[in-house]
Amino acid sequence: MSGKMATSSTSAFLSWNSSSWLHSFVGPTNEISKLPNKRMPMLVLAQKKAKKTRKIILKQDVTDLGKKGQLVDVKAGYYRNFLLPTGRAQIVTPDLL
Repeated sequence: MSGKMATSSTSAFLSWNSSSWLHSFVGPTNEISKLPNKRMPMLVLAQKKAKKTRKIILKQDVTDLGKKGQLVDVKAGYYRNFLLPTGRAQIVTPDLL
């Protein structure tokens, strides 16, 4: 019996406590928000996605990609994770061209 009473008093305490805590941030809930009646259009700006390909020159023949000395476009991750560490490719610069 005392377990049920403790639970109900705890829930009453929590509900009172959480509602007073909420009021300190947002104010009383019965207050009408003071938003303007005008409908303003929302401007949405989008950015272009970052360039995810690299123009490279092959230092060695790579299966399914190309022959030595060939200029190819590859995904940045493929270049960074495979071609560069194995020394099979180099990014194209104006000096190389």
